[in-house]
Amino acid sequence: MSRGLTGEPLIDEKGRSVLLPLPGADKLPATLTLGGETFARKAELHATIVGGRERHPVAALREAARGAQLSVRPRGEYRLVRKEARRSLIELADINGLDEFYARLEAALGAGRGSIPRPPGHVTLYTAGDPAGRGIALYTEDELAALSSPLEPAPALASWR
Repeated sequence: MSRGLTGEPLIDEKGRSVLLPLPGADKLPATLTLGGETFARKAELHATIVGGRERHPVAALREAARGAQLSVRPRGEYRLVRKEARRSLIELADINGLDEFYARLEAALGAGRGSIPRPPGHVTLYTAGDPAGRGIALYTEDELAALSSPLEPAPALASWR
């Protein structure tokens, strides 16, 4: 069994996010039409490891990321995310090593185990309705459930991986 797609985590110097960059954006078609609407491919792909409304000390994020063995295993499950005029097409993914990363982060912050919410594992592939091409932030499983719906039949988008 393969470990999945791996990369070196990128840490936002403002302490808001840790992203795991992923290859493959250039393997997707530049645009995708779905339900009569045209979506634009993301210029870069990533999985959000830490993302939220709270900031964390950059030193704690670096400590959690040091030696982390993070990898992404796409699930082949696609969802359409809607928020106001913006839309995103995402693929759900399992993020291996996430629990270890968060255990380290919580230890570095002196926080209780499981006290920092984990973002739902996904990769944003396409966006619409935002001139900058930004995806829609999904900080919790509740937001994923409230803002998204399954795409069935799922589009053939496995080419990025």
